[in-house]
Amino acid sequence: MKKTFTTIMFVCATLAGTLRAQTPGDIENLLSQINADSLLRTVMDLQNFGSRFALREGGNIEVAEYLIQRLNNYGITAEIDSFYKTDYNWLVGNVGQWFYNVKGVLQSPNPKDDSLVLIGAHLDAISYDQNYQLQSFAPGADDNASGVAVMLELARICHENGLQFRRDIHFMAFDGEELGLYGSYFDAQKRAQANEKIAIMLNNDMVSYQPDDNWRVKLHWYNNALDIVSRAADLCAQYTNIDPVIPSESENEDSQYSDSYAYYQSGFRAVFAIEYTFSTSYHSIHDVWDSNNYAYHADIARYNMAMLMDYAESTNVGIDEHPAVSNTHVYPNPVANTLTVQYRLDEDSPVNISVLDLTGRMVLYKPEALQSAGINHTELDFTSLPAGIYMCQIRTKRGVETVKVIHM
Repeated sequence: MKKTFTTIMFVCATLAGTLRAQTPGDIENLLSQINADSLLRTVMDLQNFGSRFALREGGNIEVAEYLIQRLNNYGITAEIDSFYKTDYNWLVGNVGQWFYNVKGVLQSPNPKDDSLVLIGAHLDAISYDQNYQLQSFAPGADDNASGVAVMLELARICHENGLQFRRDIHFMAFDGEELGLYGSYFDAQKRAQANEKIAIMLNNDMVSYQPDDNWRVKLHWYNNALDIVSRAADLCAQYTNIDPVIPSESENEDSQYSDSYAYYQSGFRAVFAIEYTFSTSYHSIHDVWDSNNYAYHADIARYNMAMLMDYAESTNVGIDEHPAVSNTHVYPNPVANTLTVQYRLDEDSPVNISVLDLTGRMVLYKPEALQSAGINHTELDFTSLPAGIYMCQIRTKRGVETVKVIHM
């Protein structure tokens, strides 16, 4: 993970509300196949390169070739997408180097549309001492062999179960993230120029450090994908032992320091998962395999598998459908007094509406009531609330939609 070196306090809001209905047992069986030892194997393989610093002699081509082989073993067509980058970096000075992204594609035999699902993580690592002097040993077990391991574990599960999907799945490993998101910017801009459509970009960066029993994960969000982070939190809560935490707006600034931000900058929709308790071995020679919690790591992979099955629409194993609510619109926004919430239901459904402040506290609530299919309206009185930013959640029997509201 690339980030600033200022200490950042995380004050996050835990998603409120009930969980979705339980899904069939075959989904639970599929997720139970995700294996902590398999994740550990990948982390150790990547650590054994000694360094994955992108500017070392020869760069990360051997790392990329290893990932190609792993993806090919799982029946996924993969290739190295190399690019040359010149830049100036505050830590290393002038950059002029070849970088090596890895792209694997699992094609849908019967695609529903021309959009794809992308799961990605960065393959490079960096290590320096307290004086920011680069170290020759850059193991990067948590940052970010852990994210790459999740990607490969999902590829394994898809292969061993013969899973088919209704959207193509692209498995991406990005080079040069630690120097400025080089690989993800290269790929995202290339896709935008080609007018590709991405249903969702799933990003995992530092997802295996969990030193205690209070398992949590931060789900960083982007303004164009609030529904995605809400769905991610629902599925994480339903299928894992991890409590999902959605940061407040003021604490969401770390969303710009990992690869998903490059996709957001190109107009794509993404969600970024990172461990809630930040690793004490960050960017050091101590970021090694035995610092991590692989049971927690496996649950992170289960969250990702549920998201993959949902957005790529597995035809083998069903998962709860997306929310029955769509075309959500709130007005006026910003609001001074009364907010009108407009939404469309594709079937009759019980609906409740809640408003949360950025600490996660529920400040307004409309009790559940049965509403008819079609366009519906609900009014909410904001006059007693202090000015600020709120999250309005419209919850149906099939899920929840979230809209940001500004109160003047």
